Amino acid sequence: MKLTPHGGINEIGGNCFLLESGNEGILLDFGRSFKNEGIYFAGYLMPRTSQGLTDYLEFNTIPRINGLYADKFKVNFPGARKKIRGCFLSHAHMDHYGNINLLSETIPVYMGETAKIILTSVQETSRPRFGRPYVRHPCENTPSNVRTFRTGDTIQISDLTITPIHVDHSIPGAYAFIIEDRKKDLVIGYSGDVRLHGWRTDLTKDFIRIAKKKGVQFLLMEGTNIDEDFDLNEQQVRQDVSEAVQKAEGLAIANYTLRDIDRFRSFYFAAKENARKLLINLKQAHLLKLLQKDINLDIPSFEDPNIEVYQRPKRRYYRWEQEILDDPTITIIDNPDFNHGEYIFHCDFWNLTDLIDIQPIGATYFYSHGDPFSEEGLIDFNRMMEWVKAFKLEFHQFHASGHAPRKDLKHIVEKIAPEILIPIHSENPEGYKEIIDIPLILPSRGHSLNLNQ
Repeated sequence: MKLTPHGGINEIGGNCFLLESGNEGILLDFGRSFKNEGIYFAGYLMPRTSQGLTDYLEFNTIPRINGLYADKFKVNFPGARKKIRGCFLSHAHMDHYGNINLLSETIPVYMGETAKIILTSVQETSRPRFGRPYVRHPCENTPSNVRTFRTGDTIQISDLTITPIHVDHSIPGAYAFIIEDRKKDLVIGYSGDVRLHGWRTDLTKDFIRIAKKKGVQFLLMEGTNIDEDFDLNEQQVRQDVSEAVQKAEGLAIANYTLRDIDRFRSFYFAAKENARKLLINLKQAHLLKLLQKDINLDIPSFEDPNIEVYQRPKRRYYRWEQEILDDPTITIIDNPDFNHGEYIFHCDFWNLTDLIDIQPIGATYFYSHGDPFSEEGLIDFNRMMEWVKAFKLEFHQFHASGHAPRKDLKHIVEKIAPEILIPIHSENPEGYKEIIDIPLILPSRGHSLNLNQ
């Protein structure tokens, strides 16, 4: 068995790991590396889509693997064409899925049912990136590129048995994987992104228990927060938000990631507990409408009087927007002069211009993200704070990370007790040396590891 990291090494995100057994292989995630792309591209300086993959390959922001990319890109690299039997997506964050639209038509993408719903919403409500759709729906002569799974399923690919296990993260439908090659008596664990302080701690505990039971020898373990310890959890965020909303007199404005359904729930319950309504935007309404079809997620119905949808003024609406506006089950607020004291208004960074129409007075602004960790992120944060200052908003920050802190990373690894730990998704993978005694392999991007030795 050979493991080659093509991303997710010495960086947070960009996960892409090629696992090969014999002449066949699978990918674990195929995410965009914002760190590597950001060295060369930003703002309006972006890769030229008219040139196919040329601009990406010039700076090695995507791997040079024969057989990986769609035929229309017409790229060939030295060496034999690899037979890649599938790409296994851990969850629907772009640093894990962002390049699956470049894959060859012959490579199926395996993902959870919820991830498929989220990516369907992404491609229907956002400007499409070039390449094939993230989710290509089947037609008469062409099957879908997506194969879905749920916890409890197993997927057999040649000699490999892949077991997806639901874990807790800041987006629903996140999975870890256990990959077994019983012919070689080899068991590999892949954590994806994981935490123990969300609403579904039980899911991550299941992964720990099953990984231990199956005898994982090599554990690819994320380490986003390897240098941080904190105790704030999603339950505390909900309580803090609710208490702060109770003290707010005017409009409560919430800036949270629209696909973070745990955070949506925190603001939804805060609204309900304070006799307010949560006023969301059309894009989140589209996502929730799709997610409501999955009864396991228990997404509130639009018939719930505590949820309404804001219609920002536009000359023309996209088809998906018009479908939301025409839905008789959804209460639409189409006037910026609504009673501000009755609402929590979801307004993320990209919708700050809505405040010009709404003109909030005596409002409170809830920033529900972590601190910026890049230069571009800091610029955006400072720009947002100028809006906060301009509208004289009272500022609060309430956030719980989507990733496990240092003490929980130690707990997870020690409970699974692999023979070898391979730190991934971290800017300081060597930090694991300070907290565990398990041998480490610190891989390099593009360099293969022989796991049979």
